[in-house]
Amino acid sequence: MTRRGAGAPHWGAGGRRWAPAGLAVLVVAVTVATFLSVLRGGFVDWGDGANILSNPDYRGLGWAQIRWMFTTAHQGYYGPLTWLTFGLDYTVWGMNPVGYHATSVLLHAGNALLFYFIARRLLGRAFQGRELYTDAGAAVAALLFSLHPLRVEAVAWVTGRRDLVMGLFALLAVLAYLEAVRQGDGGRLHVGWHWAAVGLFGLTMLSGFLPVGLPLVLFALDVYPLRRLLGGPGVAGRVLRLALDEKIAFYGVAAAVGAITTAVWSDSGLTVGLGSLDLLQRLALVAYGVSFYLSKVLLPWPLSPMYALVGPVIASSPVYLVSGGVVLAISIALVLSARRWPAGLVAWAAYVALLLPASGVFQPGAYVVADRYSYLACLPLALLGGAAVAWCREVTAAGKMAPRIGALALIATAAILIMLAGQTVRQVGVWRDSVSLWRHAAAVDLASDLPIFYLGWALADAGRFEEARDHFEHSLARVPDNLPRLRAQVLLHLGIVEQRAGNQAEAGRRFLEVLAVEPGHPAALIRLGVVLLAHGRVEAAREAWARAAGLLPGVRQYELRELQAAIDTVPVTQREARGQFAFALAGLLQQSGDLVEAEAQYRIATDLLPVHAVAWNDLGVVYARRGRSQDALAAFVQALRIRPGDRVACDNAQRMAAPLGAAPPELRACPTGER
Repeated sequence: MTRRGAGAPHWGAGGRRWAPAGLAVLVVAVTVATFLSVLRGGFVDWGDGANILSNPDYRGLGWAQIRWMFTTAHQGYYGPLTWLTFGLDYTVWGMNPVGYHATSVLLHAGNALLFYFIARRLLGRAFQGRELYTDAGAAVAALLFSLHPLRVEAVAWVTGRRDLVMGLFALLAVLAYLEAVRQGDGGRLHVGWHWAAVGLFGLTMLSGFLPVGLPLVLFALDVYPLRRLLGGPGVAGRVLRLALDEKIAFYGVAAAVGAITTAVWSDSGLTVGLGSLDLLQRLALVAYGVSFYLSKVLLPWPLSPMYALVGPVIASSPVYLVSGGVVLAISIALVLSARRWPAGLVAWAAYVALLLPASGVFQPGAYVVADRYSYLACLPLALLGGAAVAWCREVTAAGKMAPRIGALALIATAAILIMLAGQTVRQVGVWRDSVSLWRHAAAVDLASDLPIFYLGWALADAGRFEEARDHFEHSLARVPDNLPRLRAQVLLHLGIVEQRAGNQAEAGRRFLEVLAVEPGHPAALIRLGVVLLAHGRVEAAREAWARAAGLLPGVRQYELRELQAAIDTVPVTQREARGQFAFALAGLLQQSGDLVEAEAQYRIATDLLPVHAVAWNDLGVVYARRGRSQDALAAFVQALRIRPGDRVACDNAQRMAAPLGAAPPELRACPTGER
């Protein structure tokens, strides 16, 4: 009986021809089937409100919407191409979440397909002359990526769309680069495909900044498996050509968009600034992030929408020392084994390069890590898994591994994929609605208070007031006496639940308890005023509101949502109080960069207080910042009608009128001297 040799096919020529297409269809079908239950989910109270539900600016594909997408960093995020997909969703589906989720599932399945083709090419180069074994390995790599529970946040969360769009263009850029290498001549890249890759990288960066490390990944691929450093003397020159000359356009795109993103985040207060953490602390966060995602790749449960950064960051603490030790040990081991196993070091370098922007170098707010940040970074690890399958097929066919062991390896691979898919379906259920999401998050992180509040809000929003009350009372019993501010917050939300349930007397009692713990709590004072008004105590209500108004300048950005919700409870029949609150809140929102909500509050202020000249002027400023020149000029003119000759309104109106070629008569009262 003749043994099949190393190069012997496992199927006929026809099978070889159709196998790649069949496996591609399999990858897409399994991915879609695993994430199909995403379509049963809705929008959740975790960014979807501010980005989708209360944001009218993205709705459509007209010139006004497209201009907003390309000129605005909404919520500190600049990604116009992602907003274009949302605009398309709205055009087709309106506000039906099913359509938004369907787009996300299709994008993810498309990314899995692209990665399958990338993996085929890279594994084909790594297993030179043995491509028969790489198709299955590429399919496994694609499924390890697409079915992993870490992908759920990006797919099941509507706001997570940005990672899918970034992934789409990043994968297309890699495919274009591989084609540039394939069609190149004399070790040089094909010019057309090279610039196609640069252009696609630019589109990647216009979807989000996280893939800024992609040029480093391309250089790593040049080293292995593309082996572009080989070929005689002059290695140093080839390194410079591959790392600098060929990548300079990529670096330019990355630098330009990265600078814009960093500036936007700093202006919006959404970054922990580089000045607030020293280099050692930054390195500690990088090590923690790198080791965290690696641990979740290997053991993807439990996952949470929120992993909070609890300060201060002490680099010498055990969690950071252990993380640093793990990263250092893996790096040293892979460097030492690079000659025998270059794929390991290249995959590790690519993994770290793609994680760096969200792991301490540019820290986006109070979150050290998030599942969605791993979307692209885990691709190299999945590729290693696919390479392992291809290697098993090769050595088994060559007779270097017992067929039984090879079969067991393939069975183990199938079992891993099935377990990942099952866990992913379970995690998709977590994202079904706000209550299930925050109930899970609260159970995962017992030490964090944020999921506790989000769960209570979600229960109240669902009209489940008894459950919300029980939840907050249970949480209150767990608050230690040495955390009075946290105690005040839980008491406040107990009062809010009672207020929303119509129990005004009990709500008032809770608000008084808040003020006994924290006398300067503006939201509690505003809500107490509403309760007093409901009981006919008008003067007492106005006194509480006056006290609250004096405290508003000291409100911190993270308290704005709570403050806005309190102000919304003040009846519009109380025109002076509600109008002044809306004006003050609009200024705070404007300072935080939330121009959409600032405009809404200024409009309320001008409706209730139509002779408030400053409110009209500030509304004009918001219009101008949002590119609505005609509306801005009209607001400035209205301010001048109320206060003729006002220096600030005159200056603003003249600046806006000049490019429009307008000359409103109200400008005649403006001073004409030097300003």
